[in-house]
Parts: sequence; C-alpha cells; structure tokens
Amino acid sequence: MVLLDLPSIGSQVVRKAPASYTKIVVKGMTRAEMILKVVMAPHEPPVVFVDNYIKLLTDCNTETFQKILDMKGLKRSEQSSMLELCRQRLPTPPSGAEGPSSLSLMAPTPEQESSRIRKLEKLIKKRL
Repeated sequence: MVLLDLPSIGSQVVRKAPASYTKIVVKGMTRAEMILKVVMAPHEPPVVFVDNYIKLLTDCNTETFQKILDMKGLKRSEQSSMLELCRQRLPTPPSGAEGPSSLSLMAPTPEQESSRIRKLEKLIKKRL
C-alpha cells in the first residue's frame, strides 16, 4: 500500500496514483509474493516443488529456478537433480522463441521494471 501511495506522499493534493504506476507496482509485488511462496515451500518431494514453481511463476525458466534454489540454501548437488527435473517439466517454447532476439518480445525483466519505476519516481520528483 505504501508503494501505491508513493506518488502522493508529501503532496498537499490527495490523488490516486496513475493506472500505469499502479499496474507496475501490483505486478511486481505479485511476482515477489509468488517467489516467496516458492522459496518458503518444502522442496521434498522435488516433483511437487518443481510443479509448484511452474504453476506460481508464469514466466518460469531455469535461470530463475536456479536463483530460487540458491535462496532456499540448497547444495549444488541437490540443485543439479532439481534443475534437470525442472528442464524436463517446463513447457517447451514455441519454435523459434529460444533465440536472444525473442527476449525483447517477452515480458519485461525485473531489471527493466525497476528501471521504469525509477524513471517514474524521477518524473514525480520533478513535478513536486
């Protein structure tokens, strides 16, 4: 809620945050909540853990899964078998969508989202 109220903090005029800002905040916080749910879930049995990851994170990939396993504090030996299981269970991308050029067509990365938020914050500061 604080993030949603951020554009009007310190302003004498109480107004609702722009819809685009609200959408970005809600999307980012929802993703963070889903990541926390996956990290806090038990990793045994591995098949259930991987299926839960795929279900909760719609833009799942092995790199993100690796980071989640690191956050869980699993040893590399445990991670390798779980990564292989994840690779097997991940839905296959449409043909031609594996190259780097297709990355620009996908949903924005968290870094791109945070960059957008920073730009928005700077814009808000200029207007205040």
